[in-house]
Formats: sequence, C-alpha cells, structure tokens
Amino acid sequence: MKAFPGKSRLPVSERRLAQRSLSTGRRLAFLAAVAVIASSTFALAQAGNLDSTFGTGGVFTTNYTQYDATIVTSVAIQSDGKIVFGGSNPGGGAVARLNTNGTLDSSFGSGGIVNNTFGADGPVMAVAIQPDGKILAYAAGFFGGSVARLNTDGSIDTAFGSGGFAVSKSLNSGPGILSVMALQADGKILVTGAGLLGRYTSTGQLDPTFGNAGSGIAALTSTVATAIAVQSDGKVLVTTGVAPPTELFGSPYLPTQQAGAIARYNTNGSLDTNFGISGQSACVASAATIAIQSNGKIVVAGTIPSALLTVLGIDGITFAANQTGFGVVRYNANGSVDTSFNPGIGIGGGGGAIAGFGNSFPAGAAFAVAIQSNGEIVVAGQAGGGVQQFSSSSFALARFTTTGQLDTNFGTNGKVITTLSQDPLSFISALVLQGDGKIVAAGNTGNPVQGGSYLNNFAVARYLAQ
Repeated sequence: MKAFPGKSRLPVSERRLAQRSLSTGRRLAFLAAVAVIASSTFALAQAGNLDSTFGTGGVFTTNYTQYDATIVTSVAIQSDGKIVFGGSNPGGGAVARLNTNGTLDSSFGSGGIVNNTFGADGPVMAVAIQPDGKILAYAAGFFGGSVARLNTDGSIDTAFGSGGFAVSKSLNSGPGILSVMALQADGKILVTGAGLLGRYTSTGQLDPTFGNAGSGIAALTSTVATAIAVQSDGKVLVTTGVAPPTELFGSPYLPTQQAGAIARYNTNGSLDTNFGISGQSACVASAATIAIQSNGKIVVAGTIPSALLTVLGIDGITFAANQTGFGVVRYNANGSVDTSFNPGIGIGGGGGAIAGFGNSFPAGAAFAVAIQSNGEIVVAGQAGGGVQQFSSSSFALARFTTTGQLDTNFGTNGKVITTLSQDPLSFISALVLQGDGKIVAAGNTGNPVQGGSYLNNFAVARYLAQ
C-alpha cells in the first residue's frame, strides 16, 4: 500500500520516540539559548561596567568649547535620585543637577545649571543636600568663604544667612583653594577655610557654642584640609594632604607624592587628644579623602607610590621614575591603624592596601572614596599615562573587600579604567553611591593648554555595583 503523503512510515512506537527526542532536543536548545542570554546579560551587568541607562553610554558630559576653569569638585544625591554637583564653568561658580537618566534637569536653574557668585565670587567647592531637599553650596573666593542655600528649583533661599548666604572673611582659603563642608545630623553646617574649622547654625549664623570664645570658629592642625566627615557621636574628622586640582591654571598634572594626616575634633571644635597621638594620626597616602564605616572604623585614601623604579637617562645618569596609584589606610575608632585590614599583604604588617595601574597608566591618584552598604570600599581618581606631567589620563576606580583585598568581581581584577576618548585629560574628583548601590563618579574632562591643565567640561559617569 502506498503511504499517504505527509505521513510517517515509522511504526507508532518509534514515531512517538522520535517526537519525544525532537521535543527534548527543542527544550535543550531553548535552555541553551536562555543560558546564552543569561550569560550575556550577566556579562553586560558586571560590577564596574558603565550603566548604559545613564547619559550617553553611561557618561554625561557638557559641551563647552572655550577654555576656562570648568571643573567639578563635589557631588551629592537627592532623595529622589537626582544628582547635584558643584564647581565652576565659564559663567563662574556653578551648581548643576542631573535627572536620574543622566540628562540636565531643566526644572533646575537655567537648563539644569545655576551660575552665581554664591556670595564669594569663586568656584563652588562643596555641595550637600538637606533633609528638606534644599541644597547647600560652599564657595571660596575673593569676598570670603560663603555657604549659599538653594531652593529645590535652584533659586536662592533668602531666609538663610543674610539674603541667602552665610559669609565669613575668616573662613576663606582664597579663590580656587580647596575648602570642604559637612552637614551634621542636627542641621548645623561645618566648613573649613584658611586652616580654620567653622560651624553655622541651620539658619546660617556662626554657632556661638562652637570654637574659641563663642566665635563659631576653631583652629585646625593644618592650613590645608582635604576632606571632612562627621562621626555618629558628632565628633569631626578632618584630613590634610593633597586633594584633586581645584584651580586648573598652572596646576601640575600629577599630585604631589606626600604623606597626609587625619585629626579629630570634639563637638565644640577643640582637638580630641584621645585620638591617635594627641589628636592626630599619620597616613602614608596623601589623605585626599575620608569615609566612616558603619562599625566606626575610618577609611582614608590618597595617592601613594605603587612601584619604585629608576630609568637610565642621557650620559648614564639614573633618574627616579616611580609609579603611583591608590593608597587606602583603615583606622580603628581611636585613631590607631587597623592591622586586620589587608594583614601581612598591604602596607607593612597590615592596615593598608595599594592599587597601581601598571606601565600603561603609571601615574595613578586617588581623590574620592565611598563605603558600600556591604562594607566594600570604592576608591576613585585618575589613571595617568606619564610619570611626571602626563599627556593623558582616564577615570579610574578600584574596589576593595572589607578585609582589604582588591575585589576581583569588580571590573578587571578589582579595577576599572574609563577613557573619555574625546579629550586627553580626565579625572574623578568626587564620588557618591545611589540608594540602589550604583556608583556615581563626578569629574572633569578636557584638554591642556599653554602648560596649564584647563579642563573645559564636566563629566559624570555611573557604574554598576553588582
């Protein structure tokens, strides 16, 4: 009998077996496809990768074309996830706000940017967000150190200080010289300037319960303050050393390789002599930045030699050509070095860790640090392409585990380098973590001109944390 067209010639039992095999094969193929997709998704979502939902490919940049002292010095996150950063641009002191997707927020200032003298006629050195959403911007300039308070739309809050500004001619390091700020839990505002630590009330007046003779101002151990942090008990930690460039004209491309220090002050501004050695602890790194862990331990990061090298020059003369990188030191709450951090591997017998970026990026420098909710430590700054005055630099990050080792689940062996190809010079000067853990790095990108390192655009990148 002739078989009916389209029917199988196999017996029923064999036909069912073949169908079962085909079905199984399809399921296996489907599962394999799912595995490939999942693998690809995992690869795309690896910690340290740029967040493609932010800006353009994970990065926001401005598009200024003129050379000027355009620079970002600080960054903060609002409760709604919007990103506020401060610095300067061709219009002078500047505060800008980004939407959560990395675009300028048109509801803030003019097109997302507020330009103002901020009471000081200088760049904005620090920003902070109050619980009610109002923005504090601390500027240093020709008229004194000044804290301005902005409403949520970027307008000046005239109910603060005098017409919206709390100004002190004493608390002023001068135009473009680093000054830092911290917001206390009770709403009082701490600022540094010219080797002094000042505190304003929440209404913008110098606090008579702080400092010498009710002046609201106390002396620091050094004229240079690179970072500030407030402990849960209200005591104040201030680092001194070398921070990222804040005034770019004539600035060296590579920070000075020198050790820093950390000091602690009581809630009334006096030096806490129970901390470290009579109130201070040394740091082998440049102490550009500081953060406090949830358990009270203190993390300080900065620039440190990562490889000691020499090169043979002309006429047989040997020159030092050391590489630099990120240095991280952890302290106990009393100011002693925490030797349980990277024990037996890091700096000396433990207490510190070093991350260099190799021969391709021999000039590394750390400028910012943040502590993740799981206790891991994110450090950011630059990876430079030369030893002294380098011709190029890139955004650089590293993540350390809670015990002080590089986290190999982050980037490549714990490190991430992002080269912004449109400009030869880029670095991260500020770092903040979003509520969802994503890492926001704010910095600068641009071109050198006439021997100075003018950077003519803001740059903000967002990275995945897991």
